Amino acid sequence: MESLRLLHPKSYDISELGLSEEAVTRLITTRIDVDILNRLLEHEHFPKLCIMIRNYFDDTIAEGIMARNKAIDLAVDQLTDLMTVEPSKRKEIIKDKQFLSSQRLGANEADIEKIKIQFMAILRDVKSGIQRKEPIKAFATAEAIQIIRDALPDKPVSDITSTDVANAVAFYMGQTTDLNDEGLAMVQNLAKYICDNSVSEKNSEDG
Repeated sequence: MESLRLLHPKSYDISELGLSEEAVTRLITTRIDVDILNRLLEHEHFPKLCIMIRNYFDDTIAEGIMARNKAIDLAVDQLTDLMTVEPSKRKEIIKDKQFLSSQRLGANEADIEKIKIQFMAILRDVKSGIQRKEPIKAFATAEAIQIIRDALPDKPVSDITSTDVANAVAFYMGQTTDLNDEGLAMVQNLAKYICDNSVSEKNSEDG
């Protein structure tokens, strides 16, 4: 009877995520809404938001804003000089000075505004997904492996076949995706093919 040696799933130490002890504690004790966290992290623009926040913290754009403000101040000073030379245009020059002065920005004002716009756009998308009852992406690896293991027939590991594993994988995909019967059949065949070839390669190495 064909048999398959089950491999242990690849696991990751939580320290590899770079989270602080307090952050991990909050996740484990459910002080953080994990569903919301998942949806935020999964959003396609969340990495962009993180970059924008990092730029804000590092004042990456602030220097450019300050240089822009200096250029505006210089233009205002020139208009002040012009008003002395051409007093007849005082009214128009004052309007121009007021307009230029209104264009000055705080060092981080542009950063904060961009972050607010991006974050609110993400929140709207997340809210829309929740209202439409859209599920989050696939389970974490450990949970996925457990579901597949639970779907395997109740018999000794040595008697588990590639067909058993392929059936379990197809069951998992059926539970977590919108694949139709044809798609699940393709997944099942692919899983069996991978298992069979993995066993063949292992046997050739042992030989």
